Amino acid sequence: MARREQHSATISLSERNPFDLTMTDLRGVHRMAIEEPLMFGEGTSKETQDLMRSMMAAHMAGPMMPEKIQTNFPIHFPELLYELYEYYGHKKPRIEKLQAQIRPVIRKTNTEREEYDQATTHSGGLDSVYRIVKLLEQGETPLAVHLKNLNAKGNFRESMASEEQCKAWGVPYVSVRLRNGSGSSGFETMRTRDLLLALTVAVQAAPNKVKRVLLEGDMGSSKDYHFSENLNIWKWFNKVLKETGLDLEVVGVDAGDIETIGEVIELEKKLGFSILPMVQNCFSAAFQVGNNRRKWERETPKIAELSSYHWCGSCLKCRRMTLGRIYYADPRFRNITKEEISYFVTDTYKWLEKYQNNADLISKSFLTHLAALAT
Repeated sequence: MARREQHSATISLSERNPFDLTMTDLRGVHRMAIEEPLMFGEGTSKETQDLMRSMMAAHMAGPMMPEKIQTNFPIHFPELLYELYEYYGHKKPRIEKLQAQIRPVIRKTNTEREEYDQATTHSGGLDSVYRIVKLLEQGETPLAVHLKNLNAKGNFRESMASEEQCKAWGVPYVSVRLRNGSGSSGFETMRTRDLLLALTVAVQAAPNKVKRVLLEGDMGSSKDYHFSENLNIWKWFNKVLKETGLDLEVVGVDAGDIETIGEVIELEKKLGFSILPMVQNCFSAAFQVGNNRRKWERETPKIAELSSYHWCGSCLKCRRMTLGRIYYADPRFRNITKEEISYFVTDTYKWLEKYQNNADLISKSFLTHLAALAT
């Protein structure tokens, strides 16, 4: 019997940047690096920085799950890879050292930073905006950390929006710039994405003495959830963070769906400043937005006029926003006609029928609120 060829990958660490990895596998060459802040990792322990590299390696290996991984640096937390592989029914990978090894530089500093009780992952979308303004309502100011280039598209708009939001609301903001040619994209990126995001924010914010790192919730304990969405994995991961010297906890905040828009409308009234128009959630590419808006400008001119220029109006995220604003009586929509509302509802039902591949993304909340407007 012919021996099956083993799928292997080589992950190499740069000599210049202790958070710059290059992976070579059967798909080609992939690179992932944290490029800014230039001293990312400073003020954290050697163990924490080792964990960050292991997390980056797991994110790169996640889509293909190579059976053998060769590295030119020590993987001090192989259990992260072992847990990931086991979760998806794979055998533990063989982790081998290449002959030429690099000893990662440990970034140290005595620079003091302003202290914050909480840090939050901040993409500029509705859920991350909700986390910030909810804390502001409670009299707390978090440190907002944006991981730039985490997603396959929309990164520039998210980066600009997240920074503008924090500037407008008086929230301290830090951007961590990721060079993301990791090869981890699409549905499979969720295997490790949220763990990578949370750990990046934890490493950046740890010198600020934060006690909690907040990120989007929607987690569960069944295998229907991805590795980075599983509650049991998060319990384990929080223990690992403590073991490396990170005196903090990652907490998922479930903002809900259409109801969240209603809550934000009420928060605008309480806090006295504009929130919803600054949200950046649109799925459409920048060059598609104008063309997609034209239908709404023609058929629902008032809705289009009162919707931010960076919303296309047609994607799931934009329809979600319009639906919530109508249902929860956004004051800006006070003069929207019944005809425009009727057109939006009818068109959305047609859209659901036409794009049934979106079914997994449509929440019960979305359908319930849409049905209520249809009656």
